[in-house]
Amino acid sequence: MNPVDLSVVIPLFNEEESIPDLLRELYSVCHSLGRNFEFVLVNDGSTDLTGRLLEEAAKKDRRVKVITLSRNFGQQAAFNAGIDASAGKMVVMMDGDLQYPPSMIPEFIKHADDGHDIVVGERIKNKQNNFFRELAGRTFYKVLNKITDLEFRNANDFGLYKRSVISVIKKMPEKERFLRGMINWVGFKKKFIPYVVEDRKFGAPKYNFRKLAALVMSGVTSFSAFPLRLALWAGFLVFIFSLGFSGFVVWDHYTNLNPVIAGWATLVILLLFSSSIQLIVLGVVGEYLYKMFHEVKGRPLYIVSSTHNIDKEQVRPGAYGIHNG
Repeated sequence: MNPVDLSVVIPLFNEEESIPDLLRELYSVCHSLGRNFEFVLVNDGSTDLTGRLLEEAAKKDRRVKVITLSRNFGQQAAFNAGIDASAGKMVVMMDGDLQYPPSMIPEFIKHADDGHDIVVGERIKNKQNNFFRELAGRTFYKVLNKITDLEFRNANDFGLYKRSVISVIKKMPEKERFLRGMINWVGFKKKFIPYVVEDRKFGAPKYNFRKLAALVMSGVTSFSAFPLRLALWAGFLVFIFSLGFSGFVVWDHYTNLNPVIAGWATLVILLLFSSSIQLIVLGVVGEYLYKMFHEVKGRPLYIVSSTHNIDKEQVRPGAYGIHNG
């Protein structure tokens, strides 16, 4: 068999409406490249007709490889399952809702041919997000830039990664896998390509506030000890404030005939303030302990229940996944 030049990895969760248009655009773009390609489509525990549509596509074309997970493990897990099964010299990761245009793939490849190992789409505008969500997203990446030694921009996993990068990512054994952070951490020669995120053509967004918050927390705690240090600094500030406040109480007691600080309200305020700091510190420590607990258990990031058009002998999953299919 001829070697695969390009693998397009796409996680799908209840995307039955978008699959026909998605495949049509992918075929149109990839046929124009003049290279051998494959589509690695990961059914992340869909409950609609997504699984059936993917199986039908796989029967028509052996270049369509389908991985079905045993349940919904989340987008990051699905991406990892897809890159584990990919065979291409270059791997493009993208969502299946057509917000991230397949038409950018040729431009990604152009920069990869020019010597870049990683080519990532940088969002200059997201038509789906309202003002506050867009502001929150940009602020998150700016904060990550400040508290880590890595370069984060307003970009997600949509991009092209050469096999040398994918091989390194697969050797990283952690279960808590924040891919865009891992990509930044490994280094290599990188290029950012600006683009506009379009409105969803089908369905509704799968990332609700809870999932977004979990992703943010995973990103922060995976690549920075800043929250722990912030808790330490907060403790020092409270300590310094308590010393200053104690001095003020003594001074006020001996110099003021009617001391201002004489009631129970002061004690209650101080007690609530110090207690809130303690709870914040415990919460931050708890997040890191949870990540350690999750890693120590050693449970897989994903479990594959079945596959189509995938040579099981050639799949080399990382230490974080199980391929039963």
